[in-house]
Amino acid sequence: MASYSYGQNPTKEQLAGTWIGVRTEWDSNAFCPLPVYIQLEADGTYRLGTIDGSVETVSSTWAVDSLVRLDTVHFAPKLVTLENDLLRIGTNYPLVFRRFTAIPLDSATAHQQLSGRVWQSDSLSLFIHANGQLMVEDRKSSQRTAHFWQLARFGTSLFLIIGGNQYRFREGNYKFIWQLGSFSPTLIQAIGSHGRSSVTQPFRLVRRLSPGDSCRPSGFQPCANCLSRMMAGSGLGQSHKRYDLNQLLATYYKPIIRQGQSGIIRLQFVINCEGAQGMYHVSGFDADYCPKTFSTQVTSQLLDICRNYLTADRLLSADERSSMDVPVSFTIRLKDGQITDILP
Repeated sequence: MASYSYGQNPTKEQLAGTWIGVRTEWDSNAFCPLPVYIQLEADGTYRLGTIDGSVETVSSTWAVDSLVRLDTVHFAPKLVTLENDLLRIGTNYPLVFRRFTAIPLDSATAHQQLSGRVWQSDSLSLFIHANGQLMVEDRKSSQRTAHFWQLARFGTSLFLIIGGNQYRFREGNYKFIWQLGSFSPTLIQAIGSHGRSSVTQPFRLVRRLSPGDSCRPSGFQPCANCLSRMMAGSGLGQSHKRYDLNQLLATYYKPIIRQGQSGIIRLQFVINCEGAQGMYHVSGFDADYCPKTFSTQVTSQLLDICRNYLTADRLLSADERSSMDVPVSFTIRLKDGQITDILP
């Protein structure tokens, strides 16, 4: 077991070896897969590349003294830490790696065993289609999202790469990256991580896919697999669209004249890369910016306006439309159920 310290850097001997990317931590509950590996050689050289080979490998040098140096980047104490088999680089948005152990597997046999079947773990169901499509079902919420899959060879080992969206498999848009530990006709062992250690997650065979099994999401699905509401989006209160929004609210919102319906309401939703809308969210606050629940007669009207009138064609100019998702938000101020302002 590797030791760790928050007061000093790990030694060169502790860091030497191959590390597989696990996740980037954007927030306490917001993680994105990290599809890269780093090979730290004892002679002071290193290689940095992607597990699926989608980006050209970079070679440079590294060293450990009072600091850890990777190429020309120097990391002060506490910025590079080891705990069990996980390596963390950085503190604000740390990159988390796990120590790699090669497990030789045959790709042709693995592809044959995985394809055309439904596999299930304690939390997920994977519908793996022979044409490269894949559907992920969250067993707790029953929500389904559509993706694509491929097997990537890393040395003698195999990784199951799940990414893309219901429309295409765009490079860099990863959902899951699992190393295959073993497989049989009825069981897959997928190596990932949980908390501060690596875990092996078993997927058991449920059944073969039938011709009627589709690969469609159960509801709205953003195109990005790591979409966060914290991402910069289109703030309607700060744009020329504010006049149009005022006109829509004046036309379709019917004031609920009632005491206790004063404060601020923030509405958020997402327009995905194909113009579909979803992920609607309403937050209410009182005059002191403390959380507050407004009447559903107020919030339901506002949500209906978002769904039915704030369409992608109305909201986004040609320059703003892209292959990416666009988070949209606006904030309104109410006094006794009447809208008095749209805030930035």
